[in-house]
Amino acid sequence: MATIISIDFNALRACREQGFINPQKVESSRRQLEYGMIQPAEEQVHIEIANEHTAEPIKNIEDIDRISEYLISNERYRDNMLFIVGINFGLRISDLLQLRFTQLINDDFSFKTTFPILEKKTRNTRKVQRNRYISINDAVMDAVTLYLQHTQCKLDDYLFRSESNRGSNQNKPMSRMSADRILKEIAETLCLENKMATHSLRKTFAYHQMVMSNNDPRKLLLLQKMFGHSSAAQTLDYIGITGEEIEDAYMKLNLGSRRHYLIDSNIEESMMLPVS
Repeated sequence: MATIISIDFNALRACREQGFINPQKVESSRRQLEYGMIQPAEEQVHIEIANEHTAEPIKNIEDIDRISEYLISNERYRDNMLFIVGINFGLRISDLLQLRFTQLINDDFSFKTTFPILEKKTRNTRKVQRNRYISINDAVMDAVTLYLQHTQCKLDDYLFRSESNRGSNQNKPMSRMSADRILKEIAETLCLENKMATHSLRKTFAYHQMVMSNNDPRKLLLLQKMFGHSSAAQTLDYIGITGEEIEDAYMKLNLGSRRHYLIDSNIEESMMLPVS
């Protein structure tokens, strides 16, 4: 027979506010069954599911800072520039790797404010060709400047030049495969939980645009237009916000439990049923 545990929610909330309780650890312990309550499986179970997206946005700002600090501390200035430019420009990797310094920097060696780019996929799919205009913010300028302080370059050089070609003075960009390998290595080294791939850069850009705007519908429509999606729902699904909201809807609904609803991720005493 199940045992009903009485919880002092005032004490729980006070401990949480003082940093004595880690909510994630509490949730993890709730999901752990006692040893012996269920036996291991005796046969392999095959369940058919659709393939998931292989890339996720980096949602935690602290993880973004950790990645940049890791790359800089290891003097990987090109890789840091790839990461910072990628998450601030929101371009597909095919367009990102084709960027040259002359697109970002004027002939007098000052940074441009904005520059046009005709995206490869747009060029191949739209009847009417339209440029996308990219603005250069402080984070990008800092990453590019840091790279140039440690590397001799010309304005016509690719930003993300293949290091394997440096010895022969060939001006060629790194391959998509190399960029993907770099990002996966970063995720593994830093023990990041999200699925990392080249598309993570573009998705991170979109995700934080929405978060920064407090999920403003106008920003969603802007991203939909920017990415060329057929609907706002497609954009939300692309950057992972729809999935978050669906999970949140399930987790906050506890019908049949003493905790019927969780409001704003906090346990609310006012929603508790009286115990007879």
